Amino acid sequence: MSDMMLLARAQTLLTHQPFTLSDARALEALEEEAVGEEGLRIAELWESALRLADEDARRYLMGED
Repeated sequence: MSDMMLLARAQTLLTHQPFTLSDARALEALEEEAVGEEGLRIAELWESALRLADEDARRYLMGED
């Protein structure tokens, strides 16, 4: 994908309240698919995702799952 479409999809995931384990896995997949600046910008979303995460997603994001 081009034109930061993966970033837009990643940002949409952060609109889910709470941010779930499924959202965390989807964000990770988008980050892995992205290249260059888009990948870096998606990586920057992890901090926001952690603040919004439910317990399962928080454990996954912290590497405890």
